[in-house]
Amino acid sequence: MADNAEFADPVEVAEAGQLYQAELMALRLRAHGLDAHVVDQTFHLEPIPNVRSFAVVRVMVPRDQAEEARRILAAANPLPEDVEPEGTPEVM
Repeated sequence: MADNAEFADPVEVAEAGQLYQAELMALRLRAHGLDAHVVDQTFHLEPIPNVRSFAVVRVMVPRDQAEEARRILAAANPLPEDVEPEGTPEVM
């Protein structure tokens, strides 16, 4: 991944309500060779409900990679149809 000096012109390509969601998107972009960064702008003060306006996590890429990043994130990634579930889920 590039250092911050090379990441001078970042563009938002996705927004999430939870940090893990943005990290998963960034990992997918990195797997395709893109330089993705996560910016967590969540306001933390307890107790506060999970309100969208206070929970904003952005996925950023360099401007020249933005179009490809949006295309990758928009593409469906379906699960294989031949996967068999392992075991039975426990019911509480």
